[in-house]
Amino acid sequence: MTRSTPLHASFAVLFDSIIVLLYALFLAVPRLYPAVDRTASADAPTSGSTTLAWLALPVGLSHHGVSLAYATIIVTSTALIAATLGALVSIAARLHGSAAMWAAGSWMFGCSVAILMPAWIATGFLGALLLVVALRSRFVPLMPLRPLAAVMAELWPAGYAIGFAVFVWRYNPQLLLQCLLIAFGASLVGRAVLPSSAHSASS
Repeated sequence: MTRSTPLHASFAVLFDSIIVLLYALFLAVPRLYPAVDRTASADAPTSGSTTLAWLALPVGLSHHGVSLAYATIIVTSTALIAATLGALVSIAARLHGSAAMWAAGSWMFGCSVAILMPAWIATGFLGALLLVVALRSRFVPLMPLRPLAAVMAELWPAGYAIGFAVFVWRYNPQLLLQCLLIAFGASLVGRAVLPSSAHSASS
C-alpha cells in the first residue's frame, strides 16, 4: 500500500484548495454578475435564480411529455440521490483508502450542488471538477481511516446531504446554499479536531 508522504500532503492541500475555489467561483459568478447569464430570456429578470439548472432541467423534460410538476420531482429526487450517494461513497472511500472511489463520491456530490447553478455554468463546473478530482486521485493516495475519522474527514458532503434531504422540498436555492456553507464550515472544524495521525492519513 502506498504511504502518504509530505509531497502527497502538499498535493492534497493544493487540489482541495482548487476544489473549494471551483465551488466558490461557479456558484458566485452568476449571482455577482447576473448579466452573464446567457439563458435568461429578454422578458425575464436576469437573476441567476430564474435560470438555475434546477428549473431548466424540468422545463426540458416537460417538452418531452412529462408534466412540469413531475419533472421537478424527478430532478429534485435525482439530486438528492446524488448528494446521498456522494456522501456515502466518499466516506466508504476513506474507510477503504480508495482514492478512485473518493473521486467518484466527490463528483456525485458536485452533481447535487450543480443544480444550484445556471445550466451552462453547471456543465463547465462538472467538467472542471471531474478533471481536478481525477488528478487528485492520481497523485494523492488515501490511507484507510477508522469510521469516526472517515466521517469527520467527509463532513462537507455528509453535512450537505443531510441538509439537502431536510430542506430541498422547500425549493429554496438560497437555503441550500446556506446548508452548503454550514457543512463546509463544519468540515473545517471536523478536520481540525481529527487526531494528527488520522489527519495525515486523510490526505
